[in-house]
Amino acid sequence: DTSLLSIETYLRPSLRGPGSALMDAVPRLAAGGLVAIRNAFEPEFAERMYRSLDTCTAWRVYEGHEGDFHYHHHNLYHPEEYPPDLAWCSKIFGSSSTKEWVARLSGRSCVGPAQFSASWYIPGDYSLPHNDIAESGESFDRKVFNRQVAFVWHLAKDWRSEWGGALYWCAKAYYLPPVFNTLLLFNVGTESNHFVTNVSPYAQG
Repeated sequence: DTSLLSIETYLRPSLRGPGSALMDAVPRLAAGGLVAIRNAFEPEFAERMYRSLDTCTAWRVYEGHEGDFHYHHHNLYHPEEYPPDLAWCSKIFGSSSTKEWVARLSGRSCVGPAQFSASWYIPGDYSLPHNDIAESGESFDRKVFNRQVAFVWHLAKDWRSEWGGALYWCAKAYYLPPVFNTLLLFNVGTESNHFVTNVSPYAQG
């Protein structure tokens, strides 16, 4: 059943379909804005993914720099390391129906491969400013695609803003602390600069 790999199947009902409340976000994305959707997915789906990540033991530390961009955080980048539910979730976010949904929202062509990973920010972790402009690899016909749209799905629970780890949207000087089951979307471009603030040594979430 291809509907089981559509992201719309797992969104809250009010966010599904062409006439949904989410379509109000289209002009904001087109204008280069950031869209934050609270309680984006059905609770059962969000809880299932939270449990998958919370019990995972395959996290690796990644640290590096490219010019002025420097980062240090924990990730699951390689599909062979994904727990089963995360592997299933990656298929949902990378499905053709999900790409069609993102294309309707963003006004951009999303025919290239989806890049999917999980991140865990613990005390001392951060990402300096960057805009997510990147090549998305090669498809079956060896065509290279430029990244068009980026997403972040926050799954931290009971996070306190003083612990850091917020996504800072540079264009509007706006902090978005991690709030459980919040989906962030933005069209990638030279103005989509953002970073993740340093996580406090006192953070316990």
